[in-house]
Amino acid sequence: MTETTNRLRRLLGLAVKAFILASVIAVLLPLPQYARSLSDEEYIIWLVRLIWVLMLTVGVGVVLQVIGFLARKRQTKTRKTG
Repeated sequence: MTETTNRLRRLLGLAVKAFILASVIAVLLPLPQYARSLSDEEYIIWLVRLIWVLMLTVGVGVVLQVIGFLARKRQTKTRKTG
């Protein structure tokens, strides 16, 4: 059972890293020259998309941190009472 748990943790870690990498690539793909060549309306849309990707990345990171904190807290609580 612990081997399965370790595999799941490893896969989750890889999925998180892949998500972060995809987010970074999505931010870096529109080169500054491309952004400068946009009209005002297109630039606003690109900027909103950039902000969305950054907020989503930070949000997922925060959720994972909270889950990890709660799991650690639960694990130490069961060790103390067990």
